[in-house]
Amino acid sequence: MQLRNKYYTYPVITEDVDFYENSSFASGVEQVIDGYNIRLKLKAELVNPELEEMLNREEVLFAHHIECTQTCFRKIVLTNENEKECVLRDGDVNGIVQVCSFLVANKNIEKYSNSLFAPDFRGFKFDIERGCIMAVGSQINLRINKIRDDLANTSSIFSIVPSRDDTITNIKVDTTGNKIVIMIPQESFSIYSNMSSILDIQPVMHSLLIIPSLVYALTELKESRTHLYDYEDYRWYRSLRKAAEKINIKFDEESLENIEPLDFAQKLLDSPIPKAVNYLRGDIDEED
Repeated sequence: MQLRNKYYTYPVITEDVDFYENSSFASGVEQVIDGYNIRLKLKAELVNPELEEMLNREEVLFAHHIECTQTCFRKIVLTNENEKECVLRDGDVNGIVQVCSFLVANKNIEKYSNSLFAPDFRGFKFDIERGCIMAVGSQINLRINKIRDDLANTSSIFSIVPSRDDTITNIKVDTTGNKIVIMIPQESFSIYSNMSSILDIQPVMHSLLIIPSLVYALTELKESRTHLYDYEDYRWYRSLRKAAEKINIKFDEESLENIEPLDFAQKLLDSPIPKAVNYLRGDIDEED
């Protein structure tokens, strides 16, 4: 959404035209990498006592319009708070993301007037329809760069193989090689081999096999954090360290001491568990 100069039939707080006295509306955005996602902190500051009272009553609201033209993603965040967080998923946006902020009417406002109208409008009353713009903030362009690396292709650091021992019914994990080896019972491996190529079911497979194995590896690193040099020759360790650095997490003794392995594993793999649940729920709905 590109902000353009516009003629309004009623007073609006803008930088270009003095419809009000001693009034202003300013907006801003901060972005933080959160796993593979982007967390936006949307900020707005309104200076006009009467509109501030209307904001507290939710008669007007801040409207943050978020748009990415490259992915055709659009989202509007409505709030009466000066700061509001919004999470953009990695798959939603890429390249330039535009954030435009407004103050909008949240209801039809009859005979609207304001003591801080400029002299030309003082004493006039206006009927404002719900959704009409009351103040215009800034347009902020954010550059969003994809941060996915070879962890998106789990075969790069994980190897799923059948167990050679028919008596073993549990999953075993081996971290002593270039890849994290996941050994599963023969029967389960046959089922996995038949289904692993189905794209839609990958979040289920990741939740069942990859997440627990990654938690195992991260727990091992956490317990061995004072001897990380022992893992330097392992490709899986270097890939995890690289992925962690791309989401602003250092792979050092202090950071590993404070990580929660399950939460960290989900961030590294872009939270497959909710996707798996949604996929399974879809199958149940179809059966019903």
